[in-house]
Amino acid sequence: MEELVKILIKNNEKLTLQLESQAKQIKVLTEQVEYLTKKLFGSSSEKSVDNNQLSLFDEEPAVSKNRRQPK
Repeated sequence: MEELVKILIKNNEKLTLQLESQAKQIKVLTEQVEYLTKKLFGSSSEKSVDNNQLSLFDEEPAVSKNRRQPK
């Protein structure tokens, strides 16, 4: 009976160490996922400008200045 208790205590210690190791690994992997998610989907500044891309807001308004006056 006493030998069984020793085996169970040893097994418990082994499983406790394994659990702690896995908890550390989960923490590291969670931090990596957060970092990569921010890098992939987070806001970032555009570093290059494509000269062929049309601008939406830097152009003159398309409304004609010579409007007809209603009669």
